Amino acid sequence: MSEVAVRVSGVSKRYPMRPQRGRFHSLKGALLRGELWAREQAKDGFLALSGVDLEIARGETVAVIGPNASGKSTLLKLVAGILHPTSGTVEVAGRVTALIELGAGFHPEISGRENVVINGMMHGLSRAEVQRRLPWIVDFADVGPFIDQPIKTFSSGMYVRLGFAVAVAAEPDVLVVDEVLAVGDQAFTHKCLDRIAALQRRGTAILLVSHDLALVEQLAHRTLYLREGRPVMSGHTPAVVSRYRSDVASQEAGEAASEVRVGGKRWGNNAVVLTSVELLDGQGRAVGSVRTGEAAALRLAYHVREPQEDFVFGIAIHREDGSHVFGTNTDLDGFRPQRLDQDGEVRIEFPSLQLAPGRYLVDAAVHAVGGLAYDYACEVCTFLVTAPVGWPGCYAPAHRWRFSGPAFEAPPSEP
Repeated sequence: MSEVAVRVSGVSKRYPMRPQRGRFHSLKGALLRGELWAREQAKDGFLALSGVDLEIARGETVAVIGPNASGKSTLLKLVAGILHPTSGTVEVAGRVTALIELGAGFHPEISGRENVVINGMMHGLSRAEVQRRLPWIVDFADVGPFIDQPIKTFSSGMYVRLGFAVAVAAEPDVLVVDEVLAVGDQAFTHKCLDRIAALQRRGTAILLVSHDLALVEQLAHRTLYLREGRPVMSGHTPAVVSRYRSDVASQEAGEAASEVRVGGKRWGNNAVVLTSVELLDGQGRAVGSVRTGEAAALRLAYHVREPQEDFVFGIAIHREDGSHVFGTNTDLDGFRPQRLDQDGEVRIEFPSLQLAPGRYLVDAAVHAVGGLAYDYACEVCTFLVTAPVGWPGCYAPAHRWRFSGPAFEAPPSEP
């Protein structure tokens, strides 16, 4: 699997369902009231996932979002090896730790120390490895004075903190996390997030389920949106989260889900439509490339089909690998909408576009403050940033060197 830590290919999962009664009330009931049909349907079971494909590279974090009963936890359990797919394949390279039910396997009658040893071995550590990491686990969970007391005397917070500490101490190759990051007070939540970041740097592949969309945007490189067991959208996180928010806003407004266009990379209800998105140079000319540090702007031209009093214009910039570079919108920058009733354009200007050289993609949107999309267009504009030096990363701030001691020959001046 080379650098791919998790590969999910064409996976479906069907749960069997039993009919309410073991036999028919009568032949008449079987024929006229549909009991025979209901029993045949029950044999087919409940389709929790259908046709899911997903790859996670080492060091990458992928989130799964969607409404309740959309198949998120089922997917995590398949990757963790708790369940097996009805069809398709799940391949995982390396040791897996699942944070699905913290403290699962803890015995209430024995001490915290003994439970740590047993639980750590359940996560794939040897007894010697658990003993070596025990001081760190006790300190991380903040249960020092109570570690030799029976688990049944622990508060619920102590219980889940210890469960989390044991799981992340295992330093797995693949970490599966289901809605358990915020397992304590704010200080402990920060410790959890710091530990997750350390695992990311170590190269751990992380599959995360959470209803906390802000957390998803903070942690996930890519996101999969599921609804009724089927993939709706998969891609870089800001766009997928925006699509989900738009669908939720549509549902709350009593409207159908946003119309999807252009291969799933554009959606909205078409009340306002983006007619073009272009990169401009410092003279206001449409261009396909710009030098790092030069003035530039993004121009969003739009057409109003239905006048609006609730509207936000926004952009997001990301690299070809999906890594998020920058994003903002008029609401975040403090502009309050009043009236949008005629065609026009919006520009966001950069006095100095301090991006490292490379190709960048732009998402652009106009939507309601609550997230309902009028028009959200992914990768609607691409541009190239050039520079005399191939700096790594995506940020190239203006800078200069000063030396006191070492002698250098000055670099040649640019023509």
